[in-house]
Amino acid sequence: MLREMVDHSLIIQSINTKKYRLGPKTMVWGSNFVLGQDPSGLLSGYCDTLAASTNLYVFLCRFVNGEVYCTYARQPSNGRNTYFVHVGQKMPLHCSAAAKAILAFQPPHKVDVLISQNSNVKYTDYTNMDLTHLIDELGIIKDSHVAFCKEELEMGVSTISTPIFINKDEALFSISLIGGISYINQCEESLINTLRKIGEDASEQLRMAHVLTSNECR
Repeated sequence: MLREMVDHSLIIQSINTKKYRLGPKTMVWGSNFVLGQDPSGLLSGYCDTLAASTNLYVFLCRFVNGEVYCTYARQPSNGRNTYFVHVGQKMPLHCSAAAKAILAFQPPHKVDVLISQNSNVKYTDYTNMDLTHLIDELGIIKDSHVAFCKEELEMGVSTISTPIFINKDEALFSISLIGGISYINQCEESLINTLRKIGEDASEQLRMAHVLTSNECR
């Protein structure tokens, strides 16, 4: 199997150490996967706009096969902080704002299954491990279109997320901003308003693109 993978450039074996590492074909496939998670590149532009207007780290996530992945991230030009999230990162369903913003718009029975199938790790003392509390939180998110992660993944770090809809009730994406909890708390209201407006604009454009694509297919 290893020999065939080498022949197809999926892995490479070092001549000196004989150890294996990922080959160029996997890099191409990985890049194509990430690009394919942002339909026609529509949503990454909203991340760029949000990062520029808030001067915060912004990222896009997509719901795929019961899991939520980060597919795009934008660091402000003067930003130096690094965070838990990065492109390709699988977001914890039970405690990440990006995942909760999407889960809130999934059928309740599906949410129960997804949570039970995922490994619920306690990352900090603030990580929510109570399923009943999570279900209640998802109900609030469904009404407000705003999800929070306050030090649940990293101490001193807060994230605010909003869903992006492909149609009226189906959220397959979320867009999030992340920063120090003191700054996020201080500017929470204005950040929420900015984020929610970006989410609404992105949803509208995604719906239009979906309708055009559906019409072309007919």
